[in-house]
Amino acid sequence: MTEKNYVVNVKTSKGTIVTARGDSAEELISNINALVAEGAADAIATLEQVLTGMPPVSPSTSAVDTVVNALGGTVVSEAPTTGFAPVPPPTSTPLPTSAGQVSCSHGSMIGRKGSGAKGEWKGFFCPTPKGTPDQCPPQWLTKKDYAWNSI
Repeated sequence: MTEKNYVVNVKTSKGTIVTARGDSAEELISNINALVAEGAADAIATLEQVLTGMPPVSPSTSAVDTVVNALGGTVVSEAPTTGFAPVPPPTSTPLPTSAGQVSCSHGSMIGRKGSGAKGEWKGFFCPTPKGTPDQCPPQWLTKKDYAWNSI
């Protein structure tokens, strides 16, 4: 599956994550409207009600607001509807001095390792999906870094 240019993730208060995607702002809005028109929000809220015993939240009028309110969640991320102005990454993210986590503006970075043509590599990566416009750059480690042995 190829990454879409526009993505909205909504997390309900019960932890269910619903994602709408589109290659354009129009397609994203159309997909959100289709989810709403086809009763996906009500179906998810009803499923959560059955599983948790809590009543679903009533939907509102806006497409994104309808999904958010119907599921009792908050917008985790929303792609712009007309172009975008990428958020510059932090000037630097300090590497951990212990086995603790490295963070970026999107949360705790994910430690990964592998090997390539130049040998073994390790680093911390932004938790956003690949291709996110304001995704933070990886924080590469060297064998001299204390965190090298924590990944």
